[in-house]
Amino acid sequence: MAGKLNGATGSFSSPKGTGASRKGIDSRKGSVSSHSAGLKKVKKLNSLPISREINPKQQSEETCIANGGTEDAMYTPRTLSVLIVLLAVFLFMVRYCHYLDMDVVSSVKLGLAASGVSFIAFGATHLPDSMLLRPHPSFWRAVLAVGVLYLALLSFLLFQSLDTIRAILLLHDPSLKSLPEERQYAEDCRIFTSDDPFLFVRTTFDIFIVAHTLGYFAKTIIVRDWRASTCISVVFEIVEVTFQHALPNFKECWWDHLLLDVLICNGGGTLLGILALRIFHARRYNWVLSDNVKSKCGKARRFISQLVPQSLVPYEWNVFLSPKRFVQFLLLLSLMTLQELNTFTVKHILHIPPKHHLVVLRLVMWLFLAIPAVCEYYFYISGLDPTNKLGPSVWVSVVNLLFEVVLAGKLAVEGNYFQEPMPGYIAIPWITSLISLCIWFAIFFGVLTLKQRMEKRCLLYAISSVFFYFGCGCVLAMFAMGMPDLQIGREAFQRYVYPYERYIIFWR
Repeated sequence: MAGKLNGATGSFSSPKGTGASRKGIDSRKGSVSSHSAGLKKVKKLNSLPISREINPKQQSEETCIANGGTEDAMYTPRTLSVLIVLLAVFLFMVRYCHYLDMDVVSSVKLGLAASGVSFIAFGATHLPDSMLLRPHPSFWRAVLAVGVLYLALLSFLLFQSLDTIRAILLLHDPSLKSLPEERQYAEDCRIFTSDDPFLFVRTTFDIFIVAHTLGYFAKTIIVRDWRASTCISVVFEIVEVTFQHALPNFKECWWDHLLLDVLICNGGGTLLGILALRIFHARRYNWVLSDNVKSKCGKARRFISQLVPQSLVPYEWNVFLSPKRFVQFLLLLSLMTLQELNTFTVKHILHIPPKHHLVVLRLVMWLFLAIPAVCEYYFYISGLDPTNKLGPSVWVSVVNLLFEVVLAGKLAVEGNYFQEPMPGYIAIPWITSLISLCIWFAIFFGVLTLKQRMEKRCLLYAISSVFFYFGCGCVLAMFAMGMPDLQIGREAFQRYVYPYERYIIFWR
């Protein structure tokens, strides 16, 4: 996927076009010949190697660094060395970390930690390789091993009751016995007062500002497309308004949703991610074998360069190119949003504070697991994976997400959580929006040809656009009515729709 990173990190077109890549379909000519040529370019583009972060076994020029057929010693298998180091670490732990008078809880914790370390060491040595190379293939194998351990933990927790899980957490950290204090962000939505002109700064800026910024910097690096990252940001703000009746922590002021989250924090993190993508995409590398570096300074520079990616080539998602591609991207967007939602639901049920180390460790695990998972998913849906199968990181990630959802649902039923019905001013706009967007999808992809979608002139295209923007408008109306401080149009909506609400939401 050669070419310059021209303003964006990938192709993410609007519904007015097909979303073909920058080197793909040229809709300005509008002729059949240019249409065919564009399709050939898209096929040619999809046949090119997208990422240069490929495993050494694939023998690419940039990843399997060779000089006269000799591979870099840094990528030579070290299975025996890992075995010796693991044995030495365990002997040290047995000698200095374990005591005869150690209590049961401490000894069980130490034993579980040792089991995890041994499995991660095995995984870093023998699990399947990822498509990523930097900083080292064994690092990404270790990340996959951590994902498998998390899968085993979720499988165990699925068959435990809510009280049992809380008891296990108390054994791990007795401080979890007290209920955490959830901060309410919508109690005072004033930006400033006469007595406190810096009320906005004093009450808003905390550690979560940094977390938001770093999180969306990482998301932009993961999806390698600022449009996709912005979609994730906007969608999660909509999700917060949608489920604020169940999670009071989701209630925020209008400026918190739009200014602080979307524009400043998430937008700032996305901008930093774009800059990083441009830097690593534009850099030229002349990698030297570590064996050929003689000086100590040179070896140090070579080691530091090993910690950064060789390149970050943008992903061409081509969302509106075909119905299959649209659904594939929608699935990715849904899974990434679901991961964020699981963070809030699980910690709310288990009474875990937002700053607790378990929450932080889970987010860090998902960060590193998502990097190879999205890469493997992109290669799979683009037809660029020579094995033509879903990669191990994708498989483990999807199963972990679904198990988290099942666990959260099971615990919510046991503890009678999230029993409040969704308000009508939230549910009815969502129902209307989904119906409208389904009609748009059927017309846009099922009736219109690719040429008609390119030309954007026929009547059916205009009709499909009406349904699309009407569906988006319903979501926007839901967002405006749902904000706790503004409640734009909520009273009028409830006054006119309330008599018919029981017929619209008849399953309640």
